[in-house]
Amino acid sequence: MKRPVTITISHALGREAARQRLQDGVGKVRDKLGGFGMQLVEESWQGDTLQFGVAALGQTVSGKIEVEDALVRVEVMLPLMLAIFAEKLKLGVEKQAKILLEHKPTKA
Repeated sequence: MKRPVTITISHALGREAARQRLQDGVGKVRDKLGGFGMQLVEESWQGDTLQFGVAALGQTVSGKIEVEDALVRVEVMLPLMLAIFAEKLKLGVEKQAKILLEHKPTKA
């Protein structure tokens, strides 16, 4: 049995710019996961939705990221064995997403 964890992050970039930032940031996330003994084992964009899988502690965690006009919704399905890490996961995802989606004004 798996436990769903849903995280929503608001942004002011618009759908296309937010999706592009997330697509560009996947490599950075992949590198950070490796530092924690985790591995990105699936990565598939379909329109504005990323389906992903992460291997950790002998378990595979699956999820999706849906990009909308003013928010990003992350849904992760945690195996019960990893559900104790749900709050830490939420905090980490929120922090990384806010960094990627931070509005950076263009310099004139």
